[in-house]
Amino acid sequence: MKMKTNPFLVIVLYTLYFTGCGSNPEGEKDAISKNLYDTLVIKEISNELYICTCNPNKSNPSGAGNLYFQGKWKQDLVNKDVDYRNCDERFLIQWDLSELQEGIEIIDAKMELYCDDFTGDKKGQLIYETITEPWNADIGYSKKPNTINDDRVLTDWPKAKQYHVIDITNFIKKWYYNEIPNYGLMGYSINTETTNSAVFCSSIYPDKALQPKLVVIFKKNKAFNKSKEIVYDQDQISEIDGIHL
Repeated sequence: MKMKTNPFLVIVLYTLYFTGCGSNPEGEKDAISKNLYDTLVIKEISNELYICTCNPNKSNPSGAGNLYFQGKWKQDLVNKDVDYRNCDERFLIQWDLSELQEGIEIIDAKMELYCDDFTGDKKGQLIYETITEPWNADIGYSKKPNTINDDRVLTDWPKAKQYHVIDITNFIKKWYYNEIPNYGLMGYSINTETTNSAVFCSSIYPDKALQPKLVVIFKKNKAFNKSKEIVYDQDQISEIDGIHL
C-alpha cells in the first residue's frame, strides 16, 4: 500500500537539512570555537603590593593598599618623609592559580586592571615582568625582588575609568606548566621622563566590581566522546510518512 507524501513536511525537512549542512561556513567556525574552549575568571590574589622610591622603606605608601600606582611622578617636593622629585612607582601582584584544573591547555590569559585615574602626557610605556624570588607584602622599594626581562610585556598607557587589559598568556603558561615558580609579576614604566602615573584598583578596593581579574581561556585535554551515529535502512526511511530523500 502506497503512503501519501505530505508536501509541506518535505519542504520543512529540506529546509532543516540544508540549514544544518552549513550554508554559512563562517558562522559554523565561530560556533565550533566557542564549544572547544572554556573560560575561567580568577579574582583570588595570593600577594599584592605597591612600592615607590619616594618612600623606599614603606609598603603601600599611598592608598592603604586599596590602589596600585604605576609609572613616574615628578614634583618639586621634598620633606622628611618623601621625595617626589623623581618617584618610580611600581606594583607587584601574585595570582592564585589553584582554580585551574590539572591537565588543561592554556589558550589565552589576560589580566584586567581598572584604571581609577591617570595623570601625564602618555610618554613612555608600561612594562610587566615575572618575579624570580619570594617576597612579602610588607617590603618597600629598597627590598624589591628581581625580575626576568626576557619575556616582558609592554603596553601603552591606560585611559582613566576604563579597564587596562594586559596579555600575560606566556606568564600563566610558564607558571601553570611549572617552567618557572609563580612568584607573580611586577609592573612599572620605562622611557618616562615626565609625570605619567596610572592608578589601578587593588583586590581590596571597596567596589568589588572594580577589583583585578584574570581571564583565562583554556581547553580540556580529555577524550572526545562522539555521539553514536544513527543509520536508517531503506525500509525505515520509507516509514517516515512515505518520504524518500
